Amino acid sequence: MNRMNSWDSEYEKRGIPSSFREDPSGVLTWALTNWPLLTGGSIPNSVVDVGCGTGRNAMHMANLGIDVIAFDTSEVALQFASHRLKSAVAAQPTFLKHDLASGIPAATGQIDLVTDIFVYKHQLLPSARSQYRKEVRRVLKPHGRILISLADRRDGFYADCPEMSVPEIGNPRTVIDPVAGIGSVLFDLQDLVSEMSDLFNLEMSWQKIKPGLMHGKHYLRRTLATIWQAKEAQGGAS
Repeated sequence: MNRMNSWDSEYEKRGIPSSFREDPSGVLTWALTNWPLLTGGSIPNSVVDVGCGTGRNAMHMANLGIDVIAFDTSEVALQFASHRLKSAVAAQPTFLKHDLASGIPAATGQIDLVTDIFVYKHQLLPSARSQYRKEVRRVLKPHGRILISLADRRDGFYADCPEMSVPEIGNPRTVIDPVAGIGSVLFDLQDLVSEMSDLFNLEMSWQKIKPGLMHGKHYLRRTLATIWQAKEAQGGAS
């Protein structure tokens, strides 16, 4: 089963929290709460929501008056997102079916914030993550920011998942969810800083530890939430 079909299957089975939760992610509300402290502005004007899933985070931001471009590869997830649009009364996000491997569907230098909630960890190859970081840097305004949230390497579910090999060296521990059939790279903060520091500076981090469900069972979940500011372009390159 390829990864896109695996995500369609997951959104139908609804075993991973992002597949069944209705409220916006806690790490998103954390980032938006801290936005005024980091920028002096009340909210970001423009956001790209990478791997938007069922649209819960994109809808929350749109209801706050933020201009949101949200995309995902899963047709099933986007069907759920389209249902949310039918009941929307405020400004609506733009939902797109789009593969991150083809880049980020936004113009250069126009975005205040990119939100990545459990997407970066599913980019299994170091080269793919490098290209992704360059795309984020391209679409962000000068000193724009990216929110990255992922499972810490000690997470109660992912830490016990079977290891998988990848065809490139230099990866942190890489595992596969035996239920969903989806691979994940497990980071700690030091690993993430090592990768992100080519183009971004870490501004804020939060280690969230709380019980949570995965595929119908309870685990002690460990989530690492981080906010990064884009470094100034060197020699005019983005």
